[in-house]
Amino acid sequence: MSYPSKLLLFGEYLLLLGARALALPVPFFSGQWAWRETGQPDVRREQLLKFANSLELKSVPGLDYDAFRHDVGGGLHFRSDIPVGYGLGSSGALCAGVYDRYSREKTTNLSELKAVFARMESHFHGQSSGIDPLTSCLNRPLLIANRDEVTFFEAQPWPETPPAVFLLDSGQPRRTGPLVQWFLEKSREADFLARLHGEMLPAHESLLSAWQSGDDVRFWPALQQVSAFQLEHMPPMIPEHLRSVWERGLRSGDFVLKICGAGGGGFVLGFARNASTVTENLSEFTLVFPFSRHDLVEK
Repeated sequence: MSYPSKLLLFGEYLLLLGARALALPVPFFSGQWAWRETGQPDVRREQLLKFANSLELKSVPGLDYDAFRHDVGGGLHFRSDIPVGYGLGSSGALCAGVYDRYSREKTTNLSELKAVFARMESHFHGQSSGIDPLTSCLNRPLLIANRDEVTFFEAQPWPETPPAVFLLDSGQPRRTGPLVQWFLEKSREADFLARLHGEMLPAHESLLSAWQSGDDVRFWPALQQVSAFQLEHMPPMIPEHLRSVWERGLRSGDFVLKICGAGGGGFVLGFARNASTVTENLSEFTLVFPFSRHDLVEK
């Protein structure tokens, strides 16, 4: 059983204000359980044991944490190629794997399951929405509204060639906590909050709705608005060495970049009308094309 990474395609930070957000599973990166061979070093064993003995895990009803702890001590490890600190939910995939393997009282209620995962993942982040592990566990696109309402996401076919979605490696990991704190404090400023509600939120809602309905005409202008707002008003979330590239995309229209997750490093999310063109334009960067719109939302 494999547990995919996750990507918050739309709604980064705005989710904290109650706006809609779209989380997608990304099987291009994943984690799975494996048994370590005798004598093989396992640098993550202590981390897994610490998780198995955590108060957060012990508080989950119906979870056999004794069996988890025993298996980890016996050589079980979570083999994952999900980059850590890159906004793809590495800890979320682990939580999904633990729940799937060791829960004796599984629930299919999305709200209940989200609450369970929020409790589990708080071990890693101090506070968690539960969205990352929920997406990995269910392996389906999820629409989040009003912070806590979760439903399965469905979309209409794109009438023509859908956007190519890619990840650009910034070359540096990031820490989520300080960036989230910056946004929360900034949101208390009247001017910034007014800009969010007057500019960013309408553009974001138009962007998500256009993606859902396959509206190519509305999608690209809304995406450019979101990208330009982030570039101008959310500087800590954009690595300095990427600002000129970000601006180049907005000017040319060949590609558009936006924050991936918390931003500040890790991957940057990109959209392009033509995948080959963006590969040529961004040849100095490592690009990953982990999925197509058809793969993830037209099931």
